[in-house]
Amino acid sequence: MNRCKQNPSHGTSDALAIVSGAKSLLFQYPAGSSRQVASTLPPASTVHHNLMEFDLRSPEEKMLSFSPWKRGRPETWGNYKIFRHSFWEKFDSNVYANMDLDIDTKRAALKASPFVVSLVSLAGGEAFFIGSGIIMDCDAANGAYSCTILTSASLLGSSAGSDVDNGIEVEVRLSDGTLLNGQVHTSDFHYNLALIKIQSEVMVEPASLRLLDYSLSTNPCGIQDKGVGSDVINLCPGDAVIALGRYFEEPFDIMAAPGKFSLDSCELDCKELLRANCKITKCGIGGPLINRNGDVIGVNFYDKLCTPFLPINIVLKWLEHFKKHGRFFRPWLGMQMTNLCAARSGQLEKIIQKFPNRSEGVLVEEVIKGSPAECAGILHGDVIVKCAGKVVRSFLEFCGVVWDKAGKSVKVVVIRETSGARLKLKVKVDKINPENFYRWPLPKKYRASVNRVRRLFSFFYSSNACKSILKNGLPKPNIIDQLFTLYEDLLEKLINYLFLETRHLELCPTSSK
Repeated sequence: MNRCKQNPSHGTSDALAIVSGAKSLLFQYPAGSSRQVASTLPPASTVHHNLMEFDLRSPEEKMLSFSPWKRGRPETWGNYKIFRHSFWEKFDSNVYANMDLDIDTKRAALKASPFVVSLVSLAGGEAFFIGSGIIMDCDAANGAYSCTILTSASLLGSSAGSDVDNGIEVEVRLSDGTLLNGQVHTSDFHYNLALIKIQSEVMVEPASLRLLDYSLSTNPCGIQDKGVGSDVINLCPGDAVIALGRYFEEPFDIMAAPGKFSLDSCELDCKELLRANCKITKCGIGGPLINRNGDVIGVNFYDKLCTPFLPINIVLKWLEHFKKHGRFFRPWLGMQMTNLCAARSGQLEKIIQKFPNRSEGVLVEEVIKGSPAECAGILHGDVIVKCAGKVVRSFLEFCGVVWDKAGKSVKVVVIRETSGARLKLKVKVDKINPENFYRWPLPKKYRASVNRVRRLFSFFYSSNACKSILKNGLPKPNIIDQLFTLYEDLLEKLINYLFLETRHLELCPTSSK
């Protein structure tokens, strides 16, 4: 829907003034740094109430939107090409949001840097995947040190099975630049995790791990003490987190992307993933997500708009069962769940009215037809409060309990807001089949010319183009497709800024010419 049509009082001249202001902001930065515009544009809701606010701000007011840690950089101009969604993109210098880090982020990154490594996988001498990894342990053995590195199984190729190609070679770079050969220990393409073994002549510091607890009480009288131990960290939506990675070329820098924990979901299949709004690049896949103390709380994966991460709770359960049984447990119940605190306020109100002593649990958001959950009688909207005789306060706690019950039946207690019933049900924990493994697609890289971007922007900012869009809505001319292809992050915000719906536009890679 074209929102401009719903606001006839907002004239073309107003919209053109906004675009003109954005244009002047764009061209005062070096070529290739147009991402800065996206970070300085106010939300569409703000512009909806005051279209001219963008242009009326003084230079001093505009500076308030910048990080106080921002420093000036020399301008670079010229006709050159950049790659998007490439392994060669560094997310400390190629992503504007990560260029000016605050001191707390730097301290945490430096504390964690010894256990963050770079990994390159080669087949036939050619690199086909580049990522990061986490040193999980380092033990003395035969006059040397044996280290285990946790990373993404994408390093070994995209396969639906768990067999590893023996022809793959893995190169590992430590924080001091030391190059070591890695041996593939095991991999699991369902959870996209792999273990790589290295032999080091010196002791390497392993990661400090902290279990996540992001359950929040909905008790209106306040949050009660949950007795969280020192090995567990409370994480609330909006809390600061940092995604780390290591670049694979000299000087093998540590890369940091600060952000915040979010309850929102991502586009990947894996239901156990959580989300942070950090902005990394492909070479950060498999690296750690840390808190401000430098403790690892998850493993990073890649999405164009955020950083999905697998909580360390799930990773440690995965490791525990592999070490104990020599194989992986992949439990499947056929339902999508989240913490009770994520429910709508109206739904929480009804639950508290019928169950006044219940302020925590696991909310069932979706039940797959024909799944073990449906066969057991679990319905959408149910709240699981007990599993195998244990009180469960969060989704991660529930996952930890059912992981030990794969292939068995388990008793659960659910409360049902619609009927006010407290039900005891029995559900079988199935094992997932390889054909139903989670998928982990990666966006394809494409090349963009900086000069070409500038020419397209010049055309887009012309009054005739803007008038046509404002008058006739937003069709699919080649110019708009090309703009979104080259800088979808910037253009998406720019178009939304003009109150235009852009979801129907497709992003297509540019040609290599």
